[in-house]
Amino acid sequence: SASELMSEILQEVVSKDAISKLEAEAILSGIVLDTKNFTLRTGERTFEAAAFLRRVGADTTVVKRLLQNNMENNVQKYGIMQCAKNYRGIIIAAPEQPQDRIVSAQAADELLNIAGAEASVVIYPTKDGNVFASARSIGDVNVQLIMEQLGGGGNRAAAAAQMEGTPLEEALAQLKQSIDKYLDE
Repeated sequence: SASELMSEILQEVVSKDAISKLEAEAILSGIVLDTKNFTLRTGERTFEAAAFLRRVGADTTVVKRLLQNNMENNVQKYGIMQCAKNYRGIIIAAPEQPQDRIVSAQAADELLNIAGAEASVVIYPTKDGNVFASARSIGDVNVQLIMEQLGGGGNRAAAAAQMEGTPLEEALAQLKQSIDKYLDE
């Protein structure tokens, strides 16, 4: 992550005294966020960067507070998750009401905690009549390839697509076709 790289650069370029507690906590927050609390995309360098930030004063409790969501967003996220269904090992949540984009992405992340989930997609209508899909993966499923078939993109673990002028039911059918094509190839 950029935060990990920044930590490595700071270790080489400035003295420990030159980094404020607030700066160290901001950088550590980036590492925690990018690695999903050190569970994804971590290596020896990730932990070394975090240890350096702790040594210069980063408080993990403050980092945790920085990354907390408000009550309304959590309720919305779990509302999205309530409509989730398993489709060929990919958990799909398709709420019928417009959703907040960030909360939907968080819900897609959270759906990966379901046992057996290789990937997840939250697909929902937007206020302007389009459909947005946010996809995540922790396994062998490359969600970028699935979202590209819907006109989107991203990377292997996180991708999205925006489908203009497409009703939710039709977009959901296209998503399932894209998943079928990906899994059957």
